[in-house]
Amino acid sequence: MWWLPQKAFDVRCLMGLVLCLLTTYIVMETNARWHIIRIRTRMMACVWLILAASLSFMHPLGEPIVAAAFMSLSYLLLFHSYQRRRPQLDVFHAFLMLGIGSFCAPVMLAMAIPFFLYLGIFLRTLTGKAFWAGVLGIIVPYWCYAVWCFVTEDWQGFLSRLTDMAQFEMPSLEQMTSMPFVWQVSAGVVALLSIISLLHYLSTNYDDKIRVRMYLYIYVSQTLLMMAYLVLQPVHYQTTMALLVCSASPLIAHYFSLSRSLLTSILFLLSLLLVAGMATLNLWLTSFTF
Repeated sequence: MWWLPQKAFDVRCLMGLVLCLLTTYIVMETNARWHIIRIRTRMMACVWLILAASLSFMHPLGEPIVAAAFMSLSYLLLFHSYQRRRPQLDVFHAFLMLGIGSFCAPVMLAMAIPFFLYLGIFLRTLTGKAFWAGVLGIIVPYWCYAVWCFVTEDWQGFLSRLTDMAQFEMPSLEQMTSMPFVWQVSAGVVALLSIISLLHYLSTNYDDKIRVRMYLYIYVSQTLLMMAYLVLQPVHYQTTMALLVCSASPLIAHYFSLSRSLLTSILFLLSLLLVAGMATLNLWLTSFTF
């Protein structure tokens, strides 16, 4: 699927493939370490991998796949702080990943606010030291970038980046309806699978341990936030979709791994057909463009 759009392997696609596989390992490690799905399964990594492979803009090394990789690392580190007496180091590194990833996806900088809420509500580790560790972690990448701009005397580049991140304009109805058809289909398929999985989890969350329940609540919150941001800011479609896939994959995997009904089997087959159609549409249009 990485080869198909351009009928060749260029350097950017190979580097993007390597980063996608590293992200797959991070997703596997998150599931193995924190038991997001309470049975032995690789579904969480498989869902991430097939959705990432189906979206052609996540193939080359660029902002979407880089943002998704840092988002996955941030989840892994954030979960490690659950009810720890001294969570400062884990919180610092989790927010550091957010800060670095925000250079590719500006919305990750704004995620610091819900992440602090997660620390206080779900993870029960929001102390004074943890708060300032998170603030320091989100600032460090920009601190380093400011030093680089000072050395290269490129203050205009630093100020323009901050200005771009602060811009938020409500899209018009024309902008929202003028999205390319393939974007609408891809967003619709991922959103449909996410909502079905989200509703299933909220109705059966009593089966999970309290710790796992808190982790999945974070994924639920992040999925809803990413879907809302995708509607409000379609101009950032590619990076937002990458973050949505990263956040929704555990919920989709949780649903298909733990539900045991005839309806689930039918929905699983239909989901395979939907994802196959989405992949064909993405890869065929990209191949036609090349």
